[in-house]
Amino acid sequence: MEPARSHSSPKPSALRWQILRRALLRRHSSDSSEEIILDKVSRRTRNGFDLIPAVLVNDGGEEGSDALPKRDACFSYSLPLHNAPKLFLRQRWEDCLDLNDYKVCNQYDVDNTGLVCQWPSEDVLAYYSLSHLDLFRGKSVIELGSGYGLAGFVIATATDASEVVISDGNPQVVDYIQRNIDANSASFGSTKVRSMVLHWDQVEGLDICGAFDLVVASDW
Repeated sequence: MEPARSHSSPKPSALRWQILRRALLRRHSSDSSEEIILDKVSRRTRNGFDLIPAVLVNDGGEEGSDALPKRDACFSYSLPLHNAPKLFLRQRWEDCLDLNDYKVCNQYDVDNTGLVCQWPSEDVLAYYSLSHLDLFRGKSVIELGSGYGLAGFVIATATDASEVVISDGNPQVVDYIQRNIDANSASFGSTKVRSMVLHWDQVEGLDICGAFDLVVASDW
């Protein structure tokens, strides 16, 4: 029988708990070896896929009347189209959560997935939408579980859809969506754009059945 190894590799489940712990404690000084190990079990890319170029234009460290809260940042997304339209989206700094965020989750029985970051799958859905503009033209579209809603904003800006509803179950996320709708309203042309708090299992009283031509969503 082989002797037991003194330094066995940690289980993936234990490593995922370390990812959660790091997010909660906001540890930004982890050593490189720890980062490499945790990246092996993380389901998301570190920098997204960079399918739609984005640059930081404002952050919470700046002062003045237009300054954002320290936990927020505003990014400018340049859509790869002939007229190069831009979207300005305000969102949280990655993994910048606090106790109040978890209180909201408990109060509304939702998670904070959409608040954590701009997920790479949203980049893919946004890029797919740009590659299939005719699919959305003249249509009423709803995005489910949008998080910060990059794809929904891209559809609203670039495809000549008649209506775009960007929805999420977390009311804090929807607050960000509405702020971004207000900030980018001049880019939507004749497309009607609105936000919605929508829980997939709580649709009673909502007059949305049969209201949309297309439903889009992305996950991780």
